[in-house]
Amino acid sequence: MEIKKGFNHIIYIMRHSLLIFTLIFTILSFNFIIFFYKSLDAQCPIAVNPHQHLKVKEEHFLVILILSSFDNIQRRNVLRNAWLQWCKDIEVKYFFVIATKSISQSNKKEIINEQDHFKDLMLLESVEDSYGHLTSKVLQAFVWLEENVKYKFTLKCDDDSFVNVQELIKLLKNFEEDPDHLYLGFFSGHATVQKEGKWKESNWILCDYYLPYALGGGYILSQELTNFIARNAKDLQLFLSEDVSVGVWLASKARVNRVHSPQFNTEFKSRGCSNSYIVSHKHSEVEQKEMYNNLKLTGKMCKKEFQIRRSYNYNWNVPPTKCCQRTNEIP
Repeated sequence: MEIKKGFNHIIYIMRHSLLIFTLIFTILSFNFIIFFYKSLDAQCPIAVNPHQHLKVKEEHFLVILILSSFDNIQRRNVLRNAWLQWCKDIEVKYFFVIATKSISQSNKKEIINEQDHFKDLMLLESVEDSYGHLTSKVLQAFVWLEENVKYKFTLKCDDDSFVNVQELIKLLKNFEEDPDHLYLGFFSGHATVQKEGKWKESNWILCDYYLPYALGGGYILSQELTNFIARNAKDLQLFLSEDVSVGVWLASKARVNRVHSPQFNTEFKSRGCSNSYIVSHKHSEVEQKEMYNNLKLTGKMCKKEFQIRRSYNYNWNVPPTKCCQRTNEIP
């Protein structure tokens, strides 16, 4: 009897020892797995999607695309503290469009840090950061918008453009009843094809002049038109000048509402300063700050209005080469 009790006691101890051993083994195995994956993460960090917070769900009235080079952070900061202050509204969303394919890893890290801080960059990893790839940059920005954002209108401009956002919204409200076909800006129909220099067009064979297009310092497109371009991106011919390219891409589309506005001071050279301007191009960082402060304090963009070169109204009833007769009557 005593032997049987002793035997049962030994079995009891062995069973509990086995349970304790199993528990210890499980804990050690779990800790090893955690340690292993932490080590793996340290060696192979997970890639961070710089656009993960840009999956915009709400619909915007206006999206502003500001073309910028990766190293123009000072310009971007000036704009953030100037006219982009008026974009802190659900109606308006802006992105600095930056091509990152050709930049160094250290520069990419700086761009990612800037993105983490401001969350206002559209990073195009498939596009080179150079003047010769500006058309690809604009095209891929349209593709990104088509896939990610809902809006009525988009303004394409540069990081040396000044925008009176409130007045632009008022202007665009006039087109709300039929917004789908709007192509708005300062149009040219008589520009000769560049044969040399920075803007040389080697592949232009369409005619002696560029087709009518809105100048690239700032122009408006409806979502319908940007989506049309984006959906046909693979079949479009790219010319050196992005604004010329947009004019060509839309030339064959039915129902494009081309609207010329002298309120867009967007030529290659500024026409001066007028309080009637809504989008104005070719401004230094100092001028950006001055114009913003003037508008904020006085309601007027210019300390003093002046004209460097004459403007024009586009005549759509004559051939493009006769479209644009400059006059002193228009700022």
